Amino acid sequence: MRIIDLTHPIDPEKVNRKFSIERVGADTVNHNVLRKDDEWYIMTNISMVSHIATHIEVPFHLYKDGKDLAMMDISTFCGDGVLVDFRGINKRVPITAEMAKKAIEDAGGIKEGDIVVCNLGYSDLYGTDEYQNSPYFSEEAMEILVNSGMKMMAVDAGGVEIPLSEDHVNHARLLSRDIPLIENAANLNRIDKKRFKIAAFPYPIKGMESFIVRVVAFIED
Repeated sequence: MRIIDLTHPIDPEKVNRKFSIERVGADTVNHNVLRKDDEWYIMTNISMVSHIATHIEVPFHLYKDGKDLAMMDISTFCGDGVLVDFRGINKRVPITAEMAKKAIEDAGGIKEGDIVVCNLGYSDLYGTDEYQNSPYFSEEAMEILVNSGMKMMAVDAGGVEIPLSEDHVNHARLLSRDIPLIENAANLNRIDKKRFKIAAFPYPIKGMESFIVRVVAFIED
């Protein structure tokens, strides 16, 4: 079994959203610390926005009464993955219902409880200006995906919304049904099977709508 990391690393010096680290001595937390001559023994304060790099979003992102990270059932975050391939679609054009149906058919279909990984072909362009030019999901395509029975969705893009729209229609389709969304998935081109196992466990933080997450695919040979 091969393990493929679908997570972009975070470099505090290169991120385009708030993420900073402050290294402090461990004695700022434990005043009784004894530090040997060859030990640094530090801790780190982190200041960040929750929607950064490879991250997961849950219903509380849109809905005040929606589930936060601590309320989601842990079984949601792991299981059978299916790769739905949207590569080759022109940049900045909508993925239509017909395109979605064909991609799902080519993947062998989506089963109830699947984690759907949508490869737009842009994970290798993360961090470049070109990354913003990926195709996007029409409302009709997203409705088809949501109605497929999936329990979580991942995509190699910074979002799933229609460009220049702030209506959040596609987020609403997912999160109103308790389907978490993973944005900025990495290394999707390394997945060479239609079906695989996948896990993406966020820390269960009360009152949080999103957080960075380590996404891993397990490919059987």
